[in-house]
Amino acid sequence: MQTEEINNETPWVDAWIRWERNSKDLYPDEGNEEANEPDEDYADIPPPTESFTFTYPNPNNSSSSEGNDDKEANESNITLNLKGFHSDSEQTWTSTGLTLWKSSHHLCQYLVDQADTLLCPPGPNDSLRILEVGSGLGRCGILAHHLSHDNATTILTDGDTDTLKQLRDNVQRNVTGEECGNQVFCRQLLWGEKFANQFLREQQQQQQQKGDDKAVEEKRFDVILGSDLLYVQSVIRPLFETVRVLLNDKGHSKFVMAHCSRRIGNEVDLSMVLDVANDEGFTYEEVFEEEDISVLSFQITP
Repeated sequence: MQTEEINNETPWVDAWIRWERNSKDLYPDEGNEEANEPDEDYADIPPPTESFTFTYPNPNNSSSSEGNDDKEANESNITLNLKGFHSDSEQTWTSTGLTLWKSSHHLCQYLVDQADTLLCPPGPNDSLRILEVGSGLGRCGILAHHLSHDNATTILTDGDTDTLKQLRDNVQRNVTGEECGNQVFCRQLLWGEKFANQFLREQQQQQQQKGDDKAVEEKRFDVILGSDLLYVQSVIRPLFETVRVLLNDKGHSKFVMAHCSRRIGNEVDLSMVLDVANDEGFTYEEVFEEEDISVLSFQITP
């Protein structure tokens, strides 16, 4: 990530939603330097205290032959090593994305199970654009990158500037240097129609600077992912406005979201999510359900 892009980000932490700051405080004016200054208490975060390691089968590199040695077995797996904080820490009270929540497990399992359809381009010469919203520590987005086709671009996003710092560190830990900045990117994305359109314009400008006219035409996304995104009612509509702007309206394009209705501090039940999704022009299919966890696949209504 270039320093200039980081400097242009809006200082913001998701605790401000819970503190019910008004929209001007949540999304400061670009020209208001004072408004863009973060609170002194949140200017820096300490080093992460928790390590999270996960291993997933890689359907793109699996072998069914007997007698595989350990090296071959390891190459058939995807291992993620993430750094963050314990869910009870002070840091996660301010920035909930600095830890892991349980819906991410189920979304990752769904990605593994559906990788050959969800994360592959529709045609052999097509590209695939993947976006993760509310990436947090990057568990699902980084896994999606490793499961995807060589001709895929993955952009991991979060609105919280403290979380973005740790997200970028985790991407560097789990993605090769050659892939960073070429196939995998980290960007700030605040939710709402205004910010989604701004995000699209920035993506287009970056591709124009590279002289990639085809990429400019394909600036929207084929797959959008997210887990544990909604625990305050006020952000449901901004999320679906964002997805509506950024998701391709092609038949194969999907927004796949894992939601936990009983997460501590959560005031959002599934019916609230589905009502807003319908208002914003989405149809849905519940592809997984277990107790309080649902994985939902949304598409834009034709």
